[in-house]
Amino acid sequence: MKVFLFLTGCMIAIQLASLLKLIFFIIFAPFAGMTVSRVSFLAFSLSKQDGRWGFTSTEFTPIIQSLVTYRRDLPAEKCSEKKSNIMTMAVHITVLVISAAAAVLIMLKFHSLDGTLKWLMYGIGFGMVFMSLQSIVISIYTMMSIMNRLGGYMSANMKRIRNGESLGSLDLRPVEQLGFKKVTDAEKIFYYGLYSEYLTFIGDYDGLRAPSHEIMNLIIGRQFISQETITYYCLLFFFSEIEPNRQFADMLFNRIKGTITNDTDPNGKRVMAYYAFNIYNDIAGAERFLNEAYAALGKWTGILASEAELEKKLLDRLSGRIAQAKAVSQPQPAMNYDNRIM
Repeated sequence: MKVFLFLTGCMIAIQLASLLKLIFFIIFAPFAGMTVSRVSFLAFSLSKQDGRWGFTSTEFTPIIQSLVTYRRDLPAEKCSEKKSNIMTMAVHITVLVISAAAAVLIMLKFHSLDGTLKWLMYGIGFGMVFMSLQSIVISIYTMMSIMNRLGGYMSANMKRIRNGESLGSLDLRPVEQLGFKKVTDAEKIFYYGLYSEYLTFIGDYDGLRAPSHEIMNLIIGRQFISQETITYYCLLFFFSEIEPNRQFADMLFNRIKGTITNDTDPNGKRVMAYYAFNIYNDIAGAERFLNEAYAALGKWTGILASEAELEKKLLDRLSGRIAQAKAVSQPQPAMNYDNRIM
């Protein structure tokens, strides 16, 4: 019974530590030119779109997840990896101090008690300190090793884009040609988003086939997390436009349905337009998403030049195909993708 209560306390501690991290990310992120853009818990996600928060449905997650991203309305020089690392460590250290203080208070208050409540509270105190220390150790390891790994390579290229370089000038290569001794599946999944956009930008669609299938195989057995949203967008575009595959496209869409159907940015609308047009021959729906994407493109705060160029090129391409399709087909009612269940 004591062990059960202690472990239950540890589970509660995980949620409390996650909640504290979220609170302090909200407080500290602006000092690093960043913002909390998405919070997920259970089957719901709270996302920030056009400066406003809204609830969406998402895949079940038992732990509070928060996504912290750079603010698009700030110039690149105010958004540095150094500031991001300092902010992250400040959050983890603050949570550790609070957790340690809570653990001491719990020990002082419940040490002399004989009831079962003591073991539940012990679990909470121990769990919060353990989770806080674990976060610090992981962060330090990541910061020290990332520049010598694929994550560092990706970070350096993202910085080049934020500094105004074109996607086409990055000269990215497949993971196996980069010479890194050890690459995790998570690193490959994150890298794919940038690599896919690069290959799409330069028009190398054949080069996309091998990495797209590799990443698809990796994510099939994984739970979707919000940090992988761009990768899912790129995969949904690939299996809708470049290599249409309804089974894969539907699986990807259903995983990110709550995110993409509520996304007001042009890239989400553009992916939905290609998905509707190529997978479901939904010309009316594709045209609606296309028009929303064009409108969003003009209002996308802080959009990078390469991103705007890529989105405009892909939207113009689909616009011409929709015009041709409308000229030879009878109008059909658009599908309701918000309520579609596969």
